[in-house]
Amino acid sequence: MCIRDSPQTTAFDGSARAVTVPGSQSPFQVLYNHAPIISSLDVGVIKIDDSSNVTTYFASREGFVEVLHNNVNIVVNELVEASTIDRAKAEAELASARERADTGSDKVAREVARKELHWAEARIRASKLIRE
Repeated sequence: MCIRDSPQTTAFDGSARAVTVPGSQSPFQVLYNHAPIISSLDVGVIKIDDSSNVTTYFASREGFVEVLHNNVNIVVNELVEASTIDRAKAEAELASARERADTGSDKVAREVARKELHWAEARIRASKLIRE
């Protein structure tokens, strides 16, 4: 199992019992002997249950996942481990993005704000999961 947020950076590389990803059509979980698949990913939360029964959460931007022969490779545009997220900052960015999404001067500005809104929501969700 390997997660990358650039060709040079690996955020996780190790054995996993289960991996849950935010698939573009719907979230899904990958377990041992999962069928081969390539899927696009939306902004959301990635959950890894490693072989030591430790669960790690990441907030991720768009990307893709490939599952083949019990290897899971995930490549995303940006990735933040949940334990490093500043929830107050993410909540402030959410409020700002929500305002811009509603009142943006043009369609492109509103769409950019909506993407930032989803990114802030993903970081908030991930940070809450490690504290539950």
